[in-house]
Amino acid sequence: MQLQSHIVIHRTPEEVWKFLGDPANVSQWDRGVAAVEETSAVPHGVGFEFDTLAPTNLNLPAQGRMSYRIKDTDPTGRCVVELTSKTGNARYFRSCEWRFDTKPVLSGTLLTCSAAVSIRWKYLWLAPLLYLKKSAILMDLEFLKTAIESQPNESQPD
Repeated sequence: MQLQSHIVIHRTPEEVWKFLGDPANVSQWDRGVAAVEETSAVPHGVGFEFDTLAPTNLNLPAQGRMSYRIKDTDPTGRCVVELTSKTGNARYFRSCEWRFDTKPVLSGTLLTCSAAVSIRWKYLWLAPLLYLKKSAILMDLEFLKTAIESQPNESQPD
C-alpha cells in the first residue's frame, strides 16, 4: 500500500533538506513524535539510525518507540527512511518506508512524502484504516511547512 501527499514550501530545496535532513527536527512537525534519539555513530546520511519516541500522553510505553534507518539519499532531492523496528506498533508491518522527494518550483520547493507500507497478513484488516488516515500525512507536511518557513530565510538578505 502506498500513501502519498505533497506540499509547496516557500524555501529553496537546500533549505528544505537542511531542516528535513536533521532527524532532531522530526518532533517539530510529526505529531506522533515527542523526541528523537540518535542510535548510531554513523554520520547523518545513508546508514544513520535513530529512534522516535511518542508523546507521553499517548500512553504507549513499548509502542511509543520506533526505530529507523536512512536507506538511501540522492543529491537531486530524494531520501528514503526505513522502519527497522519489529515490536510495538511496528509489529503490524512486514516493511515500511518513508520517501521524501523535492522538486524546485517557482515559489519554492515541492515536497512529496510517500509511505510505502506492507502489512503482515494477520493485520490486513488495518489496511482500510490506514487508507482512511492518509490525510494525516498532509497534516504533518503542513506542520513541516510551518516549521521550515518559520526558520530564517537563508536566500533573502537581512
